[in-house]
Amino acid sequence: MIRKILIFAIVFPSFLPLLAEKPRYQYFGKAYDLNTGKYVYSDNHKEYYNNGKHTHSEIQYKDANGKVFGTKHIEFDQNSEVPTFKTVDERDGYTEGADVKGKSVRLYYKRKKEDSLSEKTYTPKTPAVMDGGFDYFVRNNWEPLSRGERMAFHFIAPVQLDDYKFAVLKIKDGEWKGRPALYLKLEIDNMILKQVVKPFLLVYDVQTRRILQFDGLSNINDENGKSLKVKIVYDYPKEVLEP
Repeated sequence: MIRKILIFAIVFPSFLPLLAEKPRYQYFGKAYDLNTGKYVYSDNHKEYYNNGKHTHSEIQYKDANGKVFGTKHIEFDQNSEVPTFKTVDERDGYTEGADVKGKSVRLYYKRKKEDSLSEKTYTPKTPAVMDGGFDYFVRNNWEPLSRGERMAFHFIAPVQLDDYKFAVLKIKDGEWKGRPALYLKLEIDNMILKQVVKPFLLVYDVQTRRILQFDGLSNINDENGKSLKVKIVYDYPKEVLEP
């Protein structure tokens, strides 16, 4: 149930950027199986900006051999914490996404190519977070999180056509490859589900508030359709970490 809720990642009415449009930043994350350490896939990000504001991103998912097997398109310009997005896994046709219009959100998904689309339109409780909007939730609440406050929110899961209560809190201040870092724990805010759903570890760069590492259940399946438990390590170009 929970494997499709997150993602870090970290991604619309129109799904293709203008031909002349160029990304401002490009970076990638490498995902390793948490149990074996085996490299399993990468998520490759292109960020697009308008007047200094991050409007949308294009993400390609590549297997260990570099073959693209999935894509995500995500818009941040209307609501950075609850973005419109669409994810497609070309291997089995798995699709999920959301169209956000004001306070209303249309959720949709299908597990396989031959399935019909399931959907629901509703107004989520607040504060709400969805998909790659979690990064912006962290950035927008950086000060209270840094002080050790526990921040609760409703994480919207299109694959469940619903939302679930989650909470994020600081584990420690530390370092990550020589950079000052904030270590966070993301956990489901339900006493029963907490017994079976392990918390997620997230590491953020203090200077840029960019995610550096993610440990937990991925939103990407293996080739057999089973959820992956991964460690994702992000690699940014110099201009991102030293703006």
